[in-house]
Amino acid sequence: MANSALTRRRFLTLTGGAAAAVAGSGLLAACGTSTTPTTGGAGSVTFPEYAPATLVKPDLPATADGVMAGFYEYPANLATAFTSKPGEGLGNVTVLTNMFNPVPPSAGSNAYWQEVNNRLGATLDITMTPSADYLSKLSTIIAGGQLPDLTLISSKLAHRADVLTRMCADLSEFVSGSAVKDYPFLANIPRDAWLPTAYGGGIYGVPIPRGIAGTIFFSRNDLIRARSLNNAPASYAEFVTLAEGLTDAKANRWAFGGIKRVIVFVGTMLGVPNTWKAEGGKFVSEFETEQRKEAVARTAELYKKGLFHPDSLGGKLQVRDLFGNGTIALHGDGYAAWDTMAAAYKAAEIGAMPAPKAEGGGIAQHPAGAAAFAITAVKKGDKARIKQLLKICDWLAAPLGTTEYMFRKFGIEGTHYTMQNGKPVLTDKGKVEVKLPLEYVIDAPPVLGPGDKARVDAQRAYQEKVVPTMLRSPADGLYSATAVDKAGEMSKIIDAAELDIVSGRKPAAYWDEAVAAWKKAGGDAARAEYEKAVSS
Repeated sequence: MANSALTRRRFLTLTGGAAAAVAGSGLLAACGTSTTPTTGGAGSVTFPEYAPATLVKPDLPATADGVMAGFYEYPANLATAFTSKPGEGLGNVTVLTNMFNPVPPSAGSNAYWQEVNNRLGATLDITMTPSADYLSKLSTIIAGGQLPDLTLISSKLAHRADVLTRMCADLSEFVSGSAVKDYPFLANIPRDAWLPTAYGGGIYGVPIPRGIAGTIFFSRNDLIRARSLNNAPASYAEFVTLAEGLTDAKANRWAFGGIKRVIVFVGTMLGVPNTWKAEGGKFVSEFETEQRKEAVARTAELYKKGLFHPDSLGGKLQVRDLFGNGTIALHGDGYAAWDTMAAAYKAAEIGAMPAPKAEGGGIAQHPAGAAAFAITAVKKGDKARIKQLLKICDWLAAPLGTTEYMFRKFGIEGTHYTMQNGKPVLTDKGKVEVKLPLEYVIDAPPVLGPGDKARVDAQRAYQEKVVPTMLRSPADGLYSATAVDKAGEMSKIIDAAELDIVSGRKPAAYWDEAVAAWKKAGGDAARAEYEKAVSS
């Protein structure tokens, strides 16, 4: 296998425009006395070699470029991934993570949690914090100078490069290159997901992987077919024709709901970079390109044609519900929403629409989504303990088709779930106890299904069309403190300008004024930090 060392030249070759991180709280004071933030960058990091897990055979195998594996059904014959307890002898293992569900019963009264500890051979002491409060909790822990054994590091954390390089273990010797094969299920995590773990030439965490397909432009194929329209437009002009055909204000039907996702979809047709593009070592923001300006102007034209729901500018629409009940027919959302919406709106025939090149000639390059939800850092300590903590991470990453996965997700069969028509269904006890947020410590790469074969095939067909040529970002794997600290302020400038132009309150030329304000608010500083990081 080729050397995974990421030189500056190779990094720029492999990537191409970047998701700016979102703002968090200032934590530099907690990291030391220095007032100069660490430059985050992959540098010469050797990323883990990608080695797809072979213990379980999916119906549709994953690909190295990020097409997700697919399962039509839950495997009937489960494989056992671990023959020994990965945390045996570690004793108490402290964990800090966020959560989106209600807090489960404590370990003393939770049979599922007790069995997790039993199977690990260690006692997980998990501090769970609601997502909305997580940054505040994390900041307090960092300020105290004592991190848990495993800590979820959010992409919203300001100065995270300093936190990681000063307080957390460099995992390079354990997971770089072929070393990751000691942890076969961490090796099963695609390379894109590892990019956010690189700081200062080292690997400072394990990623919580997500599908690189990112946002999908969903379509109500049943409504499109009912009007004898084309659900696969081959150009921008055909896309407009489709939107016009789907809109009938008298019947309370429109093509679109949200403004932002339409701007992004139109921008994809026009060739807008994925947040940044690199030209001769210099970074150019998507906002500075003529294509991005044109995407806003064209969306304003669509709005003027009356193709948006009349309340689209308010930002309070329940767009999924409107899509599900047929009020709107086209809707951009995360890839995981396909299954969620299909389950919620059973009468809807949901499809996915690849963006065509604006002038025709094939499918446009789609922006790659964030391949990791966050990363989990390991506390500095002796090598033996770090290795075992990574073994626990490996156990948490065991894929669908293993006994470990089924237990993690559903608990003990007969107690927490039963199999009904080939699918695990949680019992009342399972609905209460199996809420431990282990998936926000480490998780297996996401898969398509298990579910309806036609839907899994459609999801796979979409990914096979767009993923192989996805537009990655030259800022992936890099860190800019300004991009994190100033993200909220910078985003407000762009969001307000988009609404002003699309609504007609401002002319399209106003975009240049807004971009100048964005650059002054932090865009230029973020650019300089990315350029410094990629050249180091």
